[in-house]
Amino acid sequence: MKRFKYTTATCLAIIILLSSCKKDFLTLYPEGNLNEGIFYKTDADYQQAVVGAYTSLRDIANNAFWMDEMRSDNATYDYYAKDRGNAARENISTFLDDATNGVTLVRYQAAYTGINRVNAVLDHLEKNTTMSDSLKNLITGEAKALRGHYYFDLVRNFGDVPLHLHETAAYDQAFLPRTPAADVYTQVISDLKDAVNLLPAPTFADAQTGRMNKGVVSTELAAVYMQRKDYTSALPLLQSVTKMGYTLLTNFSSIFDPANKLASKNRELIFDVQYQSGTTGQSSAFIYRFIPNMPATTVLLGVNFNVNAYGGWDVPTDNLIAAFEPGDTRFAASVGVVEGTINSNQDFVPTKVVSAVNYTAPAGVTAKYFCKKYYFPPYPNTNQNTDQNWPLYRYGDVLLMLADCLNETGASGDALPYINQVRTRAFGDAAHNITTTDQAQLRNAIALERRRELAFENKRWQDLIRTGQAVTVMTAYGITAKQKYPYMLPQSFTVTQNKLLYPIPQNERNLNSQLTQNPGY
Repeated sequence: MKRFKYTTATCLAIIILLSSCKKDFLTLYPEGNLNEGIFYKTDADYQQAVVGAYTSLRDIANNAFWMDEMRSDNATYDYYAKDRGNAARENISTFLDDATNGVTLVRYQAAYTGINRVNAVLDHLEKNTTMSDSLKNLITGEAKALRGHYYFDLVRNFGDVPLHLHETAAYDQAFLPRTPAADVYTQVISDLKDAVNLLPAPTFADAQTGRMNKGVVSTELAAVYMQRKDYTSALPLLQSVTKMGYTLLTNFSSIFDPANKLASKNRELIFDVQYQSGTTGQSSAFIYRFIPNMPATTVLLGVNFNVNAYGGWDVPTDNLIAAFEPGDTRFAASVGVVEGTINSNQDFVPTKVVSAVNYTAPAGVTAKYFCKKYYFPPYPNTNQNTDQNWPLYRYGDVLLMLADCLNETGASGDALPYINQVRTRAFGDAAHNITTTDQAQLRNAIALERRRELAFENKRWQDLIRTGQAVTVMTAYGITAKQKYPYMLPQSFTVTQNKLLYPIPQNERNLNSQLTQNPGY
């Protein structure tokens, strides 16, 4: 996939990138530049165009773990003193980021690139008089679902953002002022409601893998309502999802195994970002990011590459490790340990991967914890080239969302079967079921269960914001982190309300004088 370094305003003003698709599922082929004036002629053109609108999901997912997981008390980083080129990424984790941060810029730009692709499809579709109603509804539903998704990503990360609802065909059309977050949420809800009504229910055929359907959009719309603390509106949507054929897989780790990425093999995955290894440029590299920094990866990956200053992200914190209970199988599936030594160059040389369960490092051994959730070796003999998808929504998440909504709407007893489905899978029996119906106690239990179940799936930071715990939790965590890690600056973890939003990227403000900045930046 071609990677462009333009600003969002420029991205919105140029020809959209479109990709091709196979018939079996959302296959990812290289995008090419197509002249829109002559492109939208056949039904296949429109189908191809809407697939092109999915591609920004990858650019967002490639950067999201820094902004979503590592902003929380779940994850930290493997400090690499010999190369400080990653300080900007570390700054997100320690609340030292500012408006010049490149990670937040990429996410902001990617969302608007996806939005402009969607708007182009919708604008051209309005002029089409030959397409069947059924196909037009399907394409409209997918496009609106994607636009709702991209704006939801923008508004909860950046607050007020420009609201583009039509294709930006000229450069000067790209420069809009920020729209109040409440109005952006209104548009998100409108788009997702339309999509719920237009899209088919999940069939679990491979043709639906990675595509929007009624189950995906119902889940996301519920997530939007929950972010707004409108649990009453979220509740029926989640209840409807439980009747669509989704189920928990027996083995927790198998959810994330690339061998189970097709819809027909995995009824727990509701929506995930699609990647494809090979030479098309659409592969993923998450595991290379998540293993510790090291000059040689053969012991871990079965293929040898230097990931010094590239790896070492999403490192499990002591705080997260302590949150797991004895006997919880999710711990071994989510957290691993790499044993090794430090050589004369001060590089970590791994010797083996071991279980993190009840682990104590032997004398003379350097042990490094890592995110094991997406670790499925051996890997192809091509650097940073895997087909590991990234989960956005899955059924375990839905069950906990449903328990949360029931508890918040006064039906705490009705919430228990849903949280306990998740716990029964985790422990292999019902002996660890939650029994309390006290609303406050159950609220805490659900939040903790979400932390365990969804660790390293980019849910924790937004959960802390939604529940009003972000400032308190991250301030307390920061005190402990700075005591353990002397390289963290004294001003790290100055967590205030303004830090619940990221700054509007300065690059965008340099081009668009109408863009104001979020408070505190």
